[in-house]
Amino acid sequence: MYFGWVTLGLMALIWHRLPALTGRPLPRGVRWQMAATALMALLSFPAFWANGYGLTQIGPARLPLGSMVAAWNGLTWFVFIGFYVRATRGLPVRPVPVQLWDWALFLLLLASGGALGLMALVFTRAENPFLQQFFLHQFLDLFAVGWFSLALLGVLWSMVEEPPRRLPTFSLALLVTPTFLLGMSPGSLSPLLFWVAALANVGAATLLAVHGVQLWRRRADLGPMLAPALAGLAGVVLVAGALLWPGVWEENAGGQMRVFYLHNLLLLWVSTALLGAIEVAFPGVGRRTLRWANAVWVIGVVAMVVALVGLALAPRVGMSQLPWLHGAAWASLFVAV
Repeated sequence: MYFGWVTLGLMALIWHRLPALTGRPLPRGVRWQMAATALMALLSFPAFWANGYGLTQIGPARLPLGSMVAAWNGLTWFVFIGFYVRATRGLPVRPVPVQLWDWALFLLLLASGGALGLMALVFTRAENPFLQQFFLHQFLDLFAVGWFSLALLGVLWSMVEEPPRRLPTFSLALLVTPTFLLGMSPGSLSPLLFWVAALANVGAATLLAVHGVQLWRRRADLGPMLAPALAGLAGVVLVAGALLWPGVWEENAGGQMRVFYLHNLLLLWVSTALLGAIEVAFPGVGRRTLRWANAVWVIGVVAMVVALVGLALAPRVGMSQLPWLHGAAWASLFVAV
């Protein structure tokens, strides 16, 4: 999802919508950049299967295949950013979607710094649990909450006929930046860093809610998938507020509740909204087929998210986790279809 589906979908939609906002043609080489990004995304699957960012034995050599492929993927992202800068340089007015894409790409660069840090730890064979967690969540969390969410908001606003003239863009990116610290284990984070990250998280969630409310008011432009996607965004906002309650973060920073949060963020919010945006941008599938496909997707994703909540809460109320695990597994079939 990180290297493939969402990143490719966002890049394609940004290239699709950008000329209408800038009045300029796309830079030459965009097709080659997209093809290279897709190829590197495909290569990431076998590279990460065995050991993730660790070393993989290939004959007499032990190679960091995951780190190598991550670097190649990062190069295609940097090419995308270079083309984007060329396409938007010198605009007299930067519309809200372009502002959101500007800051989304800034956060993509910050997230890439985490991937580079992980690569450095592998190549130097440094054993530093704090830095490993720091770089890991700098990459994963800023990539998802930063690049995915802001780029997706930009795509959605680019499809609205009359977007508001002013919406939070820079302030949203600023508040999102330290939130990746909340992905680290509680034992490795000082109380000061926790509160900085938690308060920034609430601020970012509030600004995301502002976007969500404004998008809902213009839902006629964005298709039927907006409603379930915004339900996922509402879940992200509620989780941010819950983390301020004493003990909630310490007890739920890892394990099943973290799994629920990531599925809600990446499936119910990001993937559902992205599917809806693709349907609006590239019409052509019959309405009946699309209605059934959307229904199967939403049923599967919602059922999976609910099952993951049950899986996390079951031990606390004395219930067996097995029925919830089965529910999540069966729900995944709907998503895969």
